[in-house]
Amino acid sequence: MKLPLYIVLFLFGLAIAQSIHFYPLLPDVVGSHFDVAGKVNGTSSKMGYFIAYFVALAVTSSFTVILPLIFKYVPTSIINLPHREYWLSSDRREESLQFLNGHFSWFGVATMLLMVIIFHLTFLANLSPIKELSAPAPWALLIAYVLFTIWWTVILLRRFPKPS
Repeated sequence: MKLPLYIVLFLFGLAIAQSIHFYPLLPDVVGSHFDVAGKVNGTSSKMGYFIAYFVALAVTSSFTVILPLIFKYVPTSIINLPHREYWLSSDRREESLQFLNGHFSWFGVATMLLMVIIFHLTFLANLSPIKELSAPAPWALLIAYVLFTIWWTVILLRRFPKPS
């Protein structure tokens, strides 16, 4: 499935453009952690913040880019899947891994999208005079991400039911 890969590459490019735009505008010390009310309660250097951003993006993109490449080489014993002995038996392994690759790819897309938007909001917060996150936006994103994760998990569990 190529679409998740293209979306992740687009989001990575968007993050690069976002960084090129915001890096010169931000102060040398930026708010890097915000409390539940959206107020800054932790800071870091601007360079450190951008390094953390790209490390997090690289790790997240592995769900879409690297995981599908290595999944077929991972021993069955370390794949945490309901009823794995049945679903990863030799006659079902290829189809099951193909599903898992696509499924994890979409999880990577959702996580990367969340990160790009959250970091965008933190860049804007650091540029605002009051230096705080707009309260409803991060919570709405978090709720949407949790709902996606629940849906993602239900789809996974329904795809690998107990063998009859």
